[in-house]
Amino acid sequence: MPEILGFSSEEQKLLLMILAAPVSLLLTMGIYMWTRRFLRAWAKRTATPLDDQIVALTEHSLLPIMVLGVVYFIFSIIPLPQDVGDIGKRVSLASMVVLALVLGARLSFLFLERLGERYEIARILARRERTPIWTALSAILCYTFLIHFVDPSEPARLVLQPVVRTMMILAFAWLMVRGVTSGTDLIQKSYGERLKGIDAARARSFETVIGIMRYVANFAVALIAIGAALSQFEFFKTLATSFLASAGVAGLVIGLAAQRTLGNLFAGVQLARTQPVRIGDSVVFEGGWGWIEEISLTYVVIRIWDLRRLVVPINYLLDRPIQNWTKSSPDLIGTVYVYTDYRIDVEAVRQELGRILESTPLWDRKVPPILQVTDCKQDTVELRALCSSSDASIGWNLRCYVREKLLGYIQNINNGQFLPRTRVEFEHQPTEGLQPQST
Repeated sequence: MPEILGFSSEEQKLLLMILAAPVSLLLTMGIYMWTRRFLRAWAKRTATPLDDQIVALTEHSLLPIMVLGVVYFIFSIIPLPQDVGDIGKRVSLASMVVLALVLGARLSFLFLERLGERYEIARILARRERTPIWTALSAILCYTFLIHFVDPSEPARLVLQPVVRTMMILAFAWLMVRGVTSGTDLIQKSYGERLKGIDAARARSFETVIGIMRYVANFAVALIAIGAALSQFEFFKTLATSFLASAGVAGLVIGLAAQRTLGNLFAGVQLARTQPVRIGDSVVFEGGWGWIEEISLTYVVIRIWDLRRLVVPINYLLDRPIQNWTKSSPDLIGTVYVYTDYRIDVEAVRQELGRILESTPLWDRKVPPILQVTDCKQDTVELRALCSSSDASIGWNLRCYVREKLLGYIQNINNGQFLPRTRVEFEHQPTEGLQPQST
């Protein structure tokens, strides 16, 4: 390099290095000020508290990142000892990566919250994916530092590298499980609510299928993630190789151990396909009446009418008969049995039944009032009243109401003259001047 203004080539290099630092800082400050002015103008135009948070976060994070970039540049051009220069560049670059990832994650959450004001999926992701995303970012940072910024010894690398990779795999699996859950919940909420206003039975079928799909997808993600995580360790690789070498015995052992689990898994898929019961169905199972509250891959939860929960394995449920009162329609016809004396006026009771049903909104008026004599016992007559309702819970209340009113009506006829009676005839030994009396 020729001499300029009397400076030698070495002096010129030193002068350029000295001038490069302030020029870089001034250029960085100029870019920062321009970016800050642009962001403030944008926030002033939108005038929302969330945009103010975005601007404040960017202002506080952008300047340190730029300064660290200048520091990295200075360490690259200043002739320092090689160890010092490498350490300075690694530290500044690692700090830039950390700040950039943290800033990107925070800005992503704020933008999702902003979009959540318009789109439901953005609000769900901002609420549910925060912790998995931070966990995945932490795993990525650990892996990046281990590979690019830290130079461990070979034994330490053999121990740390599988652990960090396992952390990354599990973190991303957690993120995918949360994503699948959020997506299925959004689909179920949007389309399920729309179907409920059109066809309640189709809405229950859709909700059941979505629930089973969620469990299957999460199970597959968890299974793949566990397999990938275990494959990072040599011990489990050797163990898997040994199992494959003796595939017959290993397959038999694993099959016997997982027989019930796999059986319930396939039964859950079969339940989702055939749908003998669906979420929200009103059922009677082994003498208990309730509603299907949850269907998983291995069990079904039935909410009994008294708020108890009956947890039934799916195989057990499919192998036994179950009454589904809402399979095709929730409409039901309820029966009420009343026992009276033989002298009862059935037509009068039939007219009273009509008046009782007309007086209550529980009756849906799809089936007219019907009263029939269904049996004649030794001492009583069995009357059966039929009444229709829109679903099982309303039908239960309607039956109780009709039974109470019919009982009160029969009690009030001639002071209970037509209530069930037992007749007994006493025969006495006839005496002179007396005839046998009967009661």
